[in-house]
Amino acid sequence: MKSSLSVRVTAGVLVVVAAVLIGGGFLIVSVTEQRDGRDAGGELQRIAGNLTPWVAGTLGIGRPSNSPGAVPLQLLDAHGQPVALPPTPNRPLPPTQNRPPPPHIDVLQPLRDAFAASGDTASPVGQIGFVRALNTQTGERLILGTVPRGFPAMSTRPGVRTTTIAGAHWRSAVLSGPAGLLIEVGAPERISARAASLRTTVIWTTGAGLAIALVATLLVTRLALRPLKVFRRKAARISDAEDLGTRVQQPGQPTEVAALAGELDGMLARLDSAIAAREQALVAARRFAADAGHELRTPLQTIRSNLDIARSPDASQDERQLALEVATQQSQRINRLVDGLQGLARGEAGLVQSGTEVDLGDIADSAVYVTRTRHPDLSIDIDLPESGPTVTGDGDGLWRVIENLLENAARHGRPGGHITMQVAPLNGGAEILVDDDGPGIPPAERERVMRRFQRGPGATAAGSGLGLAIVEAEANRHGGRLSLGTSKLGGLRARVSIQTL
Repeated sequence: MKSSLSVRVTAGVLVVVAAVLIGGGFLIVSVTEQRDGRDAGGELQRIAGNLTPWVAGTLGIGRPSNSPGAVPLQLLDAHGQPVALPPTPNRPLPPTQNRPPPPHIDVLQPLRDAFAASGDTASPVGQIGFVRALNTQTGERLILGTVPRGFPAMSTRPGVRTTTIAGAHWRSAVLSGPAGLLIEVGAPERISARAASLRTTVIWTTGAGLAIALVATLLVTRLALRPLKVFRRKAARISDAEDLGTRVQQPGQPTEVAALAGELDGMLARLDSAIAAREQALVAARRFAADAGHELRTPLQTIRSNLDIARSPDASQDERQLALEVATQQSQRINRLVDGLQGLARGEAGLVQSGTEVDLGDIADSAVYVTRTRHPDLSIDIDLPESGPTVTGDGDGLWRVIENLLENAARHGRPGGHITMQVAPLNGGAEILVDDDGPGIPPAERERVMRRFQRGPGATAAGSGLGLAIVEAEANRHGGRLSLGTSKLGGLRARVSIQTL
């Protein structure tokens, strides 16, 4: 199932925020609960320590047992008032006549005040519920407040413990005092209630945080994805080959969007170039077919007519021989014409898309050797650097450039004349210069003779009028150009620039 990027980002943010809020909230609850537990125990122990002097004085710790100030056994309620204490199984109540009279109200008043002031409603344990004391030397006991029914007997080991009575949690702390005195302070525990309240707060806070995160993430993602929407609208306008010139990269786009737009612009440029090259190749193919049909019609008709003469029984031997020679010449003309049209079609097929390293010096040497073989009466000088120049391009196409330049100079220059050729590096590419000492071409005619099937004024040598057109097409295909001028020898100078692809 597909989902939008904004939905995915929002969901991811919500998951992260929920994990952080829930995890952090319950961590806070756990840490707070542990801290409250420690604080509760410390609070109870503190209260027990504060009551120790008064409890010790009430139980007569440190005085003789028959001292008037000693209270052998006394039970006080939550208001500090004495109440009757039933006899214990292990210690019978002494006869009334043997018990000292209860202490005066002023003796118990400090203990009642200390008990009434003990506890803090803001603490994890709340108001103190009861205090129990035991003189381990005499067995005397003291109880302040009301001990819940079913509460365990007082422990003789100091420490803090939690007890559940009738569903209510109580926390008590036993503290050892002087001369074998043990004091236990108990209070209702509020840690669980505080933790539950804190959990509720965490849940509501998490819900509110998720809602805020949802709204904020939707707004931020909408703003962040706005450049992508603009990018999508621009890309949607590209519907056919005529729109490939559209560019979607704009100043001010975010880095990621700009990078994506740049890649798309590059792809569109490559598609545009490929389509242009294909269209150019199709045009060249159609032009080749049209030119071939037009230019081949005359020589083919001439060949047919002469073959008819050669087969005629009425023709003489000389007429037959002449007809065969004319047919042979026209056949050679057709070969040259087809070769020229093929070279021209390749040159007009568009820029070289992927070339190889080509040493123009080697090609120039080979082309000069071939030209000297065809035209041994010519004087050809060549000027090349010690190595290279090397360019990236189509080796066959560059061979056709140099060969046609030399052949054009050989055919249309002065018979038995002089030709010079220079190949040199130029601005990362190369430059080819071919000069002859022939009649040259007037400046007004130079643009025309570079077209197909066009020949210079007064041209009498055999040719199809495609040589310079092939050179120009190949030069353009390699990112260069052909220009014609006047040579130092007085004839025509052909200059071709080649760019490394």
